[in-house]
Amino acid sequence: MGSRTYYKADIIEALIPKKGSSSSSDVYVKVHIQGLPPQKTKASGELDGKVVWNEHFILPIDAETQLEIKQIKRNTLFRHGSRSLGKVRLDVAAILRQPVVAASQEVRLNFPSDEALHHDASRRGYILVRLHRPEEPVQLARSSVTKSLSVLISQLDTFVQIVGVASQIHPFANLAWQVVSSLYTIARGQLDRDGRIADLTIMMEDVYTFVDDVKSFPSRLSSQEETIKKIIFQTIECMLFIQEYSGHGFCGRALNRQWADEQIARFTQTFTMLKASLNDGVGVQIALIAHHMYEDVQSIVQTQSLSKLHPADMDDPSRPSCLPHTCSDLLSNVFSWAMNPSSNQNVLWLHGPAGSGKSTVATTIANIMRDLGRLGAFVFFNRRVAARNDPAAVVRTLAFQLGEFDHRLGAAISAVIKNTPSIRQSPLRQQFHKLLVQPLSESEMAVWSQEGPVIVVIDALDECGHIGDREDLLSVLALESVKLPPTLRIIVTSRTELDIQDALEARKNICSTPIDINSPANDKDIHLYLYDRLRNIRSKNKYLSLPQDWPGHNAIDALAARARGLFIWAFTACRYVENGQDPEDRLADLLRSDVCLNAESALDLMYSTALESAGRWEDPAFSADFRDILGIVIAARNPLTASTIDHLNEAASVSRTRPSLHTIQHLGCVFRGSASEPIHVIHPSFEDFLTDRARCKRDEWFIDVSLSRRKLARQCIGSLRAILKRNMCNLTLTRNGVDAEVLPEDVTYSCIFWIEHVCEIEGEESFFIEVYDFLMKHLLHWIETMSLLKKVRQTIKSLMRLEDWSKSTQGRHHELCDLLADAVRFCQAFTAVIEQHPLLVYSSALPFAPINSVLYQIFKDEISIPVVAGGFRDEWSPLLMDIPRPGGEITSLSLSSDGSQLVSTVARGCYVWDAISGELLIQGPKGDVVMTVFAPGGQLAASCCFSGSIILWDTYSGKIIGQPLKRDQRAIYALAFSPDGTRLISGGQNCTIIMWNVQTASVILDPPATHTKTILCLAFSPDGSRYASGSRDSTIRIWDAASGGMLLGPFRGHSGGVYSVVFTPDGTRIVSGSDDKNICVWDVQDGSPLNGSQEMSMPIKLCGHRSTVFSVAVSPDGRLIASASKDATVRLWSLESREELSHLIRQHRMPVRCVAFWQQHGRLRLVTGASDATARIWDVKSVGSMGVARKHKGLVSHLAFSQDGQRIVSGSLDRTVRVWDPMTGHCLLGPLSLEQPVHSVALPADNVRILAADHEGAVFAWDATTGGHLTATPADDPSHYSNVGPLSLERKWIVDSRTGTVLAMLPTMSLVRSQASFGNCMVLGLANGGIVIIHFPGTPQIV
Repeated sequence: MGSRTYYKADIIEALIPKKGSSSSSDVYVKVHIQGLPPQKTKASGELDGKVVWNEHFILPIDAETQLEIKQIKRNTLFRHGSRSLGKVRLDVAAILRQPVVAASQEVRLNFPSDEALHHDASRRGYILVRLHRPEEPVQLARSSVTKSLSVLISQLDTFVQIVGVASQIHPFANLAWQVVSSLYTIARGQLDRDGRIADLTIMMEDVYTFVDDVKSFPSRLSSQEETIKKIIFQTIECMLFIQEYSGHGFCGRALNRQWADEQIARFTQTFTMLKASLNDGVGVQIALIAHHMYEDVQSIVQTQSLSKLHPADMDDPSRPSCLPHTCSDLLSNVFSWAMNPSSNQNVLWLHGPAGSGKSTVATTIANIMRDLGRLGAFVFFNRRVAARNDPAAVVRTLAFQLGEFDHRLGAAISAVIKNTPSIRQSPLRQQFHKLLVQPLSESEMAVWSQEGPVIVVIDALDECGHIGDREDLLSVLALESVKLPPTLRIIVTSRTELDIQDALEARKNICSTPIDINSPANDKDIHLYLYDRLRNIRSKNKYLSLPQDWPGHNAIDALAARARGLFIWAFTACRYVENGQDPEDRLADLLRSDVCLNAESALDLMYSTALESAGRWEDPAFSADFRDILGIVIAARNPLTASTIDHLNEAASVSRTRPSLHTIQHLGCVFRGSASEPIHVIHPSFEDFLTDRARCKRDEWFIDVSLSRRKLARQCIGSLRAILKRNMCNLTLTRNGVDAEVLPEDVTYSCIFWIEHVCEIEGEESFFIEVYDFLMKHLLHWIETMSLLKKVRQTIKSLMRLEDWSKSTQGRHHELCDLLADAVRFCQAFTAVIEQHPLLVYSSALPFAPINSVLYQIFKDEISIPVVAGGFRDEWSPLLMDIPRPGGEITSLSLSSDGSQLVSTVARGCYVWDAISGELLIQGPKGDVVMTVFAPGGQLAASCCFSGSIILWDTYSGKIIGQPLKRDQRAIYALAFSPDGTRLISGGQNCTIIMWNVQTASVILDPPATHTKTILCLAFSPDGSRYASGSRDSTIRIWDAASGGMLLGPFRGHSGGVYSVVFTPDGTRIVSGSDDKNICVWDVQDGSPLNGSQEMSMPIKLCGHRSTVFSVAVSPDGRLIASASKDATVRLWSLESREELSHLIRQHRMPVRCVAFWQQHGRLRLVTGASDATARIWDVKSVGSMGVARKHKGLVSHLAFSQDGQRIVSGSLDRTVRVWDPMTGHCLLGPLSLEQPVHSVALPADNVRILAADHEGAVFAWDATTGGHLTATPADDPSHYSNVGPLSLERKWIVDSRTGTVLAMLPTMSLVRSQASFGNCMVLGLANGGIVIIHFPGTPQIV
């Protein structure tokens, strides 16, 4: 590189080219330098066309430079843009060659005429700059990289030793030393031949001469602290870049040469400018170079997309961090691991006992990495905050924060959200794969591995749910984190809980790092902490005249000994001393206590001392208040304010009237919070102390958790009982919905969490009655309030949980169970309506609930609700959900083992759906796919094709795994996985069954021909020891899974091809379905092997279908059989009685190809797929019809009221006319027949005739009383009697056209094809032949 000369340029002011507008704006100067990144001034306001900056820049004398004036264009919707107002060329070499005496000179650079585009040429404008003649060029003499790195290590080591007064710099300087040392170790000698890197490191060596100045003149450090901090930041980034450049980084290969050369030039320029800034003592505008290959641009749309993940709120600026010089060894080890690309462990688990400072260390790491621009995400848990202790939110929150950190990753994650809207409801393992592993594996993100480490911090994992709740999260962290790129470094902190230890400790990619609270380093840190805090306490108590060295080394040594290595002890002790009237007295209390043998005993003694001195424990009222307050604080899901605690206590009719703050004010050393902030305990270990009678030892302090939970449940119910009512916020029903309401905290908390608290209580009769009484009065009010809070979808899961609780004890309350079962169905059916507006609970959901349901019978007399004449339906529909059309006839369905996913196969491919929401998750392999089956575990699936190949693929990503499995089987029609997922059997057109090893993709068994015709179905026994096959040759055979030999068969009971076969859960029987329309049940208990000539005993036959039985399934309890047939029905059979349960028949419009049972939250469901391209999920027990009862056999084409509103006439495509009573919905007359579909109908004012016209225009008339035919003329055309009623249907909304008042929103039903209204009544004609008559309150009544 040789030498290069730089000069300083001051951009003073500019006259802006006249724009023809007098409005002012903000402008800045952009400095374009050949071969280097642009620089720019700050934006400054214009006054009469003139702008002043007076900013300094360091520029190379040999590079072509242009100055461009840019005007900021403001846009309120998106980010600001800018437009160019003109450019001038700065030929500094020519200017400085002129003979001048002064060391600097001002130069006016006029804009050329061709730069006056779009402006008035009468004022072209100029830029005024001041150029400083350079002294000696900066000589970048060639030397070895190794030597320069050695000098940098030495200088940084010196700086770390002397930087005590600038404590904020210390951790960064120490980290810089580690990074440079690491590079020196791994790349020593290799880079000496690279002149570009040599020039760069020599420049850095020159910059670091500032250490010598600081060492000689320490006072200079404070004035240059910001510049030095920039130098250190830039050093870390530069070393990480050189590490990747050398091929020793996380990428493992050399970087793109062109980009690397540009990056070297940028680093060189930045260090040159930083050096000049140190020399001149002037703040120069320097943009630090980050070792990234992108510009950090965050789009508003992308942020909005990421927010759909609903991440947990992780804003808490009050989290404490380590004091300067403390935890330095531990932090050094963590940073060394994080920055070391040779480590194959991408997760570090930092664990230790309660109070050992794990969270403080985690916060410190996060803060340092944030300053360095390398903190990808920081997630911290808190058992007292519901949003921060939910394992289900962890992956989503990590993805959200990482997406905001890096716009490229954010774009990839946003694409996943767009393609999979229900990703929030997906299992954690799938969320982890699709939101993290998959986006980071895409080609656009491959560059991440070349940009150095990105740190993710997960703090207090032990506070994330209970042991059972976090099992899936631990499994994902342990098993899936290895799939992340090595540059993503995850730091996890927690207590050494057994479940966490079992999950994380033995994994090869996880570095287990215990915190040794007994180490000398930890003891030193506690000494430093105590010294610092007590010194501050002394300074705050200036009127006490405490000695300058108070409390003295001996006292600090004694306190440290009592802390037993726990920072929380030291923290609590200092708060205890600080909150006392006399710090010396409080300190003496602590020193009078004994030194404990272990950390827990030391903590217990500390808490006991703090409570003894803070409370008035001889007063029973004080003790009772303490327990009341602490009971709520400990039992609550979220920290609550003191006023909310008071409201909850009042709701429970607690006799005391003293405000909580009256008690809390005496306990500041163990509480956090204030009058306006939530109250919570000082540390989780204090909660552990209070809830363990053996530790706290006093009844006044002991908090019985189960009693507190029971009490809080009653307090929540009491709070809701006191405030809930219909339309509690005085809303008006509109089509625009409402914004989330801000309700009092006690109401909001109680609404969201009352069911959780109730379900924590072991069943007792009195509590069942209390819950039942509450729901009898306030169930709909609660649902309305949840809609106000935008949490109505949460009601389904909550009510399911409450229903399970109500059934959990022998003394179950049957009325409560029945009501809750109905409440679950009510929310499932109407959530989509209720979330549109809270008042739709009453105006839409309740009126359309089944009239025989418990819920409808309880609330049907609610004042001022619409009424459906005759009821919309009698019972709940058995159909729970229609899966969206996947694009063709469904040929197979398979459910994941946990029931969360459903894969459907159609002629052109396969699709994975969320089984709860029905959202499409991913599309699998495309082509001639015959069927697809899930492997146990749910992530792997296998698809077989007409071409004879089998494709294994990942159901989370849709990607094919390895090469297709292929053996000469011609078309394959059947697949089955073994229960352990290690084996796969396939059968097809060549009549053989092949067994495959899934892991090695190799053949295990390949016996000769096993059937005489095509194999159509296969199934493994539950224990995996046998498998069954069914064939077009009408036989079934049982095979040994180890040898492939036939154990039983052939079974000959069908007269047609066997399309489906399945084992019962106990493995003793198989069920088969056939082309002969029958279902057969066979006894296949183990017996002596039979040869092919022996016939088996005849099966039990179940008959009822009218066509081919394509699929059969057995319920998990072995009691029910489901069969799907070409006759478009799904029938259920009792395996015990061998009879069809005809009342449970299910229907599609076309042949049903497949059926399966599955469990959804403990409830038995049935899923079916048909040739009509629909998959449906059914409730097994419901017996109601799928929709409103059909009044006609075809679409209702026209409706009309009589002139007095007492009758309704309907016409249909079924060629009939009928007359109805609008009050009861009963048919009064008809059917009156026509030869063509009915086009229109009418009831004239004389009430004597019924008129109708068919689709060809012919007019008909009947006697309105007898239905006898009358003579009709063209004048009797119903169109002459048309009457537009006052109510109209606008999409799904019913509106009173006279006032514009919204009356209701229609729930899901058959399409409305006709309508009419009279007064307060509206009638709807449906495509399925149904008629719905709705009476609304508050509008003119029928006369």
